[in-house]
Amino acid sequence: MKALKFTKERREAFLRALADTGIVTVAAGIAGITRARAYQVRKQDLHFAAAWEEAEEKAADALEAEAWRRAVTGVAEPLVSAGKVVRGDDGLPLAIRRYSDTLMIALLKARRPEKFKDRQVVEHDIADGLADRLEAARRRALAVLSEGGAVAALPAVPARLVRDGRV
Repeated sequence: MKALKFTKERREAFLRALADTGIVTVAAGIAGITRARAYQVRKQDLHFAAAWEEAEEKAADALEAEAWRRAVTGVAEPLVSAGKVVRGDDGLPLAIRRYSDTLMIALLKARRPEKFKDRQVVEHDIADGLADRLEAARRRALAVLSEGGAVAALPAVPARLVRDGRV
């Protein structure tokens, strides 16, 4: 199959379709070229690469707007009971508005990641607390010994718990 020339008109058609769909394969098909040819030209032509990036941004904006609409405005869905659409007195189907919590969460994570990210890492150094507890236990044992009491042998502190010469 002979490759079609990627003319200015075909490039514009490709970029319009990419902005509308966000899908390179579909855009290439609409423009009458192959995906491979589109990627080849993108590598060679910085102006085309920048226009491609802008088209992808437009497609992403459209997706975000639709996600926003579904999450915030909601989508009217027909009311169904016992497998049948419920109709009002006027004969028109009744609808309920559904919202997408999943899309709402995705939008919040994208816009406020510092607040809505999946996981927060909490760092806690237990070494100091452990060292303090071990020191308190040692002092209690010494106090019992100084009063003439008997103390069971304390286990040795594993080397991995010793830090900076402290237990």
